[in-house]
Formats: sequence, C-alpha cells, structure tokens
Amino acid sequence: MQFSAKVFLIAATFAAVAMANPTPQQGANCHEVFFPDQCASNEVMCDGAGSIQICCTTC
Repeated sequence: MQFSAKVFLIAATFAAVAMANPTPQQGANCHEVFFPDQCASNEVMCDGAGSIQICCTTC
C-alpha cells in the first residue's frame, strides 16, 4: 500500500511538471527571449513564464 502511494505521487509530480512546461503559442516568427532582454519594437509578447518570454510578430 505504501509503495503504490509513492509511485502515484511520483507519477503525479511528473505529470504536473510536464503540463506546467511553457510551450510557445502558434504565432508568426516566434523565439524565446531571456531576462533581462525584451521583445523587439516590432514584436509582441505572446507567452512567458518566469524569466522567459515568447516574442512573435503576431500571436
């Protein structure tokens, strides 16, 4: 019983990490920008998490 609970918690942790991983949205000409840099003047921020921004020409 105790072993199956540990396996369940480990599997739930991996599932949560996989779902929380940011993925770029479907935009045009997207790329990752890391802090302290910012999106260029002709780009918009379409997504981001923490110090990572996803900059695209259109979202």
